[in-house]
Amino acid sequence: MIDGKFLSAIITAAGSGLRMRSKINKPYIEVGGRKVLEITLDTVSKIEEIDEIVLVIRKDDEDIIKDILEKYDGNIRYVYGSTTRELSTFEGLKALDPQSELVLTHDGVRPFASKELFLKTINALRKNKAVITAVKSKDTVKIIDDDMYVDFTPNRDYVYNIQTPQAFDKNLIYAMYEKYLASEFKVTDDSQLFEFFDRDEKVKVVHGEYSNIKITTQEDIIFANAYLQRKKDV
Repeated sequence: MIDGKFLSAIITAAGSGLRMRSKINKPYIEVGGRKVLEITLDTVSKIEEIDEIVLVIRKDDEDIIKDILEKYDGNIRYVYGSTTRELSTFEGLKALDPQSELVLTHDGVRPFASKELFLKTINALRKNKAVITAVKSKDTVKIIDDDMYVDFTPNRDYVYNIQTPQAFDKNLIYAMYEKYLASEFKVTDDSQLFEFFDRDEKVKVVHGEYSNIKITTQEDIIFANAYLQRKKDV
């Protein structure tokens, strides 16, 4: 809990292995001898402020999840996801404990988000109703047109790559998802809902971690294994 408010965590783990070119769905690929989702849960399950964890999974992965959850104590359960990451998050929101007032969302395939990053995000909820993590872009970013010609170059000082965890007032984000389902908008992260439905409510950005990568491609697996090996060596 935070200041007496029940805090839930939704971990989305319903992704496939298509971009990975793998028969194994991304959350269950092994890096450093452990499944990606297990590494994520190792961190999240030890955060005392979190009162419940809801995993959002593919129905086909239910047997794997049952085996994984045997290794963990605490209030962890799962629901089935939907066709997109955003719709899967909404399935998680619908499954939260009725006591829930605050919710943290995180990609199950971001296994290297540190406990400190989660706590920094959670603590920012004390003064904000929407909090996201992000790292400053290392690269110059170009905005292009439909024909692959450069339109303009945004000032890199204000360009950030958005990550999870993200955290919100639960009732507020739930209401926005209800509006989203009735709209024609398309979003790529939860906080983008505020840009469509409540621009008066500011979204707080806290500094993320460059090591907090999302396991999406074969190249990410190479980085992940190297990262874990380096942690062992230090």
